[in-house]
Amino acid sequence: MTFTRTTTGLQNQHLFHDVDYIVFVEGGQSYTKLQIDNGSFNEESIDTLYWSKILKKYKPDKKFKFKAIGSKTAVIQVAQDIINNNLTTVYAAMDQEFDYILNKLYKHDRILYTFGYSWENDVWNEKVIKKIIDSVSAKEIEVSEVLKPFKKFIKDFKFSVYCDGYEFSNSRSFFPRPNHLKLVDCNINTPPSIKKDEVTNLVNSKGIIKTRVYSFGSRKNVDCHRFIYGHLLGDLSKLLLKHLLKIKHGISGLGDEIIRRMAINVFMEFIPVKIDNHYKDIIK
Repeated sequence: MTFTRTTTGLQNQHLFHDVDYIVFVEGGQSYTKLQIDNGSFNEESIDTLYWSKILKKYKPDKKFKFKAIGSKTAVIQVAQDIINNNLTTVYAAMDQEFDYILNKLYKHDRILYTFGYSWENDVWNEKVIKKIIDSVSAKEIEVSEVLKPFKKFIKDFKFSVYCDGYEFSNSRSFFPRPNHLKLVDCNINTPPSIKKDEVTNLVNSKGIIKTRVYSFGSRKNVDCHRFIYGHLLGDLSKLLLKHLLKIKHGISGLGDEIIRRMAINVFMEFIPVKIDNHYKDIIK
């Protein structure tokens, strides 16, 4: 069964899947709007896992079909369709990035955003890292052993996050994508840390004026944990987790995909209040 490109194309897809709503999210191969209207999608991505957990918690009485359609640009096209054609059976769910700070959010009951830059910013914190380490090792680690290095790399990347937000305001980005780990010392025997020389080189190569960046970050009240590039935060968190598992317990070999899925599950057990309030507020 296919769906034609009409104002009811997306509106009727829920009937084929026998659900209340179709939820379009990021991840996997990117599709054109015509392909999306005709029913093309990726069956699973890490984003579908995250958003399925969120909607099951905050809208438990409804049935959903999740469709990963690639880039945020593709999801935005669906969001625009929801607004322009008053679609009532479709959700668009996406990373916020800097949309809140830059006043670019689409304000609609069926257009959803993460609280932070991406799902990684919502999920990763010192409690999640500690819980995974405790579970894998069957031994408890002191939360301070996680909190201190976690807070340090967030603090050390503060200026870089300001740079990224400032560049986003000019339709650019600061962090190299996907080569963001060139800015990180990834030695498993030490906590992950910033490579200050690499950051300095990047700042100079982009001609960034520090006073303007600091002014932007202060004026926009940019919270570094909330708005650091999501993939970077995720990788820093995984590196710290692997480091502590090795140093404290002699454990290695835990795969990144397993860690990410464990993190989402742990996060759902104790969602921070500000993130809980965010989703209660936007999911109607």
